[in-house]
Amino acid sequence: MFDRRSWGIWKFAIAGWVGALVLMFGSQMIFGRMGKADFGTVRVLIPTFTVAVAIAWAFWMSVLAFRRLDEFQIAAGKFAWYWGGTIGVAVSVVGYTFIGLGGLHWLDPVHSPLGSELFRSFATGYLLGVGGPFVGFFVARLWWQAAKR
Repeated sequence: MFDRRSWGIWKFAIAGWVGALVLMFGSQMIFGRMGKADFGTVRVLIPTFTVAVAIAWAFWMSVLAFRRLDEFQIAAGKFAWYWGGTIGVAVSVVGYTFIGLGGLHWLDPVHSPLGSELFRSFATGYLLGVGGPFVGFFVARLWWQAAKR
């Protein structure tokens, strides 16, 4: 896994993850965790901005790592992301359905609340996590098609 050739790739991956985590959780360390009624402008915008910077950092480290890949590693990554991602999203629908229909409440009624507002929040979070990659796929596909004409 960590041979001489791939160390350059792994150091960018590690720098991307560590740097992004420090940036994302740095605002929590500075401002503290938010309480239920603590949604002021500063407490929302600064952490959102730091997450955006963290994503930009991680993206740049990914670009630097990608530039060091050979053709075999690129093909392996495409295969793994396509098939692994597709299967992962498909399997997550089972969990989404179970949780969305109240499965956690069914398993532990005392500690798992139920309600339409909670379901809407859960569904929104799930759709952001699943829909984002699909939107990214379509944008990248359109860019690839336009660039290769």
